[in-house]
Amino acid sequence: MVGVKNNRRAQYTQRVIQDTVLSLLESKPINAISVTEVCTMADVNRTTFYRYYTDIYDCVASIERVFVAALHPLKGASPSQALEHLLTAFYEDKKLSNLVFIEGRTDLLKRMQELVAQTGPKSPHIADYQGAYIGAGLQNILKKWVKDGMPESPHKLTKIIIDTILAKNLDDLRDEVL
Repeated sequence: MVGVKNNRRAQYTQRVIQDTVLSLLESKPINAISVTEVCTMADVNRTTFYRYYTDIYDCVASIERVFVAALHPLKGASPSQALEHLLTAFYEDKKLSNLVFIEGRTDLLKRMQELVAQTGPKSPHIADYQGAYIGAGLQNILKKWVKDGMPESPHKLTKIIIDTILAKNLDDLRDEVL
């Protein structure tokens, strides 16, 4: 149907524009990308771009919203199941993962933290400082995983993260240090 925003042609055009923006973000910061450049590379005219997005930032925000919405937090899942679910989503979208964890050029991590805060478990046992510490560590583990080309499966990385958080090998490390 002509004029319907969610028809297949419109969805295809939006995807081409988004893929072009993601490709450009691999080599330059968002503030250095112009609508003209995106339109030229995507082979669409400016009117088409502005039919869907107000600017490049709006396009990136749209990519982030779709990704976060597709996560579908697992209801009743254990923390390790939820983590593996999240890692699988990143594993399946390597280009976006690279931008999030290596380049840091999107607000996706902030959006995901908001989602976790809204839907995640509220544990009285984890203080705010512990939560901040674990969150920062998790982000750095994910950054290393993505930077290294995601060599471990999401399942294996989940186990590594859980073992790290629970300090399963802390005694071995203490013996090495002392």
